[in-house]
Amino acid sequence: MKKIVVIGSLNMDLVTQTGQLPRIGETVNGLAFRTVCGGKGANQAYAAARLGGSVAMLGCVGGDVFGEKLLHSLQETGADCSHIQVCEDTESGTASITVCQGDNAIIVVPGANALVSPAYIEAHLPALARVDLILLQLEIPLKTVAYITEYAAGQKIPVMLNPAPAQALPPEIFPRIRYLILNETECSFYTGLPIRTPADAKEGLALLLAKGIGQVVVTLGRQGAVYNHAGSLCHTPARQVKAIDSTAAGDTFTAALAVSLLEGKAMPDAVDFATRASAIVVTRMGAQSSIPSREEL
Repeated sequence: MKKIVVIGSLNMDLVTQTGQLPRIGETVNGLAFRTVCGGKGANQAYAAARLGGSVAMLGCVGGDVFGEKLLHSLQETGADCSHIQVCEDTESGTASITVCQGDNAIIVVPGANALVSPAYIEAHLPALARVDLILLQLEIPLKTVAYITEYAAGQKIPVMLNPAPAQALPPEIFPRIRYLILNETECSFYTGLPIRTPADAKEGLALLLAKGIGQVVVTLGRQGAVYNHAGSLCHTPARQVKAIDSTAAGDTFTAALAVSLLEGKAMPDAVDFATRASAIVVTRMGAQSSIPSREEL
């Protein structure tokens, strides 16, 4: 089985559900509160393992109760967590998530994720031996992302980047990316175009391909996903479901796409697989707790 290494964040999500988002200075009543294991890196590793992939995770957690829970949650999937570093004098990363009518607003505090440095990666290079895909996000330091992509390019290891949260990237990173997976907001950030429809996404996708990226997938929520395949720009509609919480839907889409591509599926089939997986996620509350198994899918 081909191997995925996810390098990224592990966060404890502090999730509040409410029927109304408060304005500045306003207090509103919430409907429910829960803590859920998350972080874009951990979510993608968790989803890839749940969906049948062979996965190892690199990242850092704090020496606190959140760190213990984050490790335990990921270990239960069968993912290799032996390279995750416990930083005793640092708190684990957190994400404060407010869920309102199926959408969410998130504040992330990096904590131990800020310690995923180039030196940490260099110390764990054996984990990247004989790997078939490196999966990255942007919740770890940008200098580390640049270091990893440079190393991967030298070793001819394909990189899949989910550039979230969106931030300016050095231009030399783009040609090192085999697969760029981003949503409409991120696509707008990197292209300067308003991305509202599949037609808009195709226009943005073409601009991104011009940066030297191999393949680009733009997710559009209820409108599905746009991608390039065999010289054409294609659109796969979303499954129509009743969404209650979109947390981890994008992470699950990215992980499912990675698993499917490494199984030898063509991009249209891989996007369809990823679309079905993320459709299940939005019908449930929470991050990792909402991710389906391969059997469910």
